[in-house]
Amino acid sequence: MKPEELKPYADFMKEYELEYLEVRKGDFSLILGKKGTVIQKGKVERVAKTASEEEILEDYKQPVQQLEDIVYIKSPLVGTFYRAPSPESPPFVEVGSQVKKGDALCIVEAMKVMNEIKSDYDGTIKEILVENAKPVEYGQVLFILQLSSPSDSTVSKEEK
Repeated sequence: MKPEELKPYADFMKEYELEYLEVRKGDFSLILGKKGTVIQKGKVERVAKTASEEEILEDYKQPVQQLEDIVYIKSPLVGTFYRAPSPESPPFVEVGSQVKKGDALCIVEAMKVMNEIKSDYDGTIKEILVENAKPVEYGQVLFILQLSSPSDSTVSKEEK
């Protein structure tokens, strides 16, 4: 789901001053909550600050999310995730693989176009969160990467 498709839901929440919204329709499931709201077993509690719709959409648009020396590499498009260039080839990366900036991590196929996803960082693959040949959504986390050195842990806005 694209960020602009979330806007009607965010508008609905804002209009009715909702803190939590859960939508289920067939295979589709969407759960929205404002920042500062804690959700526990169907119960919503108000904590401190609420986020504006723009802040929610901005967080969702980020191609990577970073915590200290960990980077979450997200899918830049909707498609099918492939770990290798062909069924007979070995995967681009495995858990524990060392990668350099520019190394191919996977392929996301969209409308018969094979889009090679490359690393923007030097580091080690800590987790691969998607199974081979499975569909992925825009913004879905594909890999967890641990950066090589502490000096790499600061990401400039240009790299985001």
